Amino acid sequence: MNDQPVGVPIEIIELENQSYHLIIKCTLNGEQVGDMVIDTGASKTVFDRNFVRTYQDQNLDNDELQSCGLGGEDINSDLVEISSLSFGNFTSETLKVVLIDLNHINKMYEKHCQRQICGLLGSDFLVNHHAIIDYQKKLLILNKNQ
Repeated sequence: MNDQPVGVPIEIIELENQSYHLIIKCTLNGEQVGDMVIDTGASKTVFDRNFVRTYQDQNLDNDELQSCGLGGEDINSDLVEISSLSFGNFTSETLKVVLIDLNHINKMYEKHCQRQICGLLGSDFLVNHHAIIDYQKKLLILNKNQ
């Protein structure tokens, strides 16, 4: 097993003047490919419920998982387990993620840069993999869980 850090290319896009988002290509469960936003302010990794086709439901009470957007409104969400999430040569096996409807976010992306995202890569994943964002080299550096 290779325990060396892995650098994964990221794209820095400007949605509006001086408003930047970091995009990374992912492969979910070995088959679905999409773009994720690296979101250091998101506590959990989130996928659009319309994108994820295969998952294991975690059967949690609604009180155990609460999600809200920046406006403070409650968001209908489900905690699920996916079998794998890959970024380039880096793969994370069996991961708990949150499913929500990202339609409102995709409308903004469609308007500003004519693309859609499948999810938000949150701090749970970034902290677990000791992530480093290298803006100059446009890389997300990830380590296996330690």
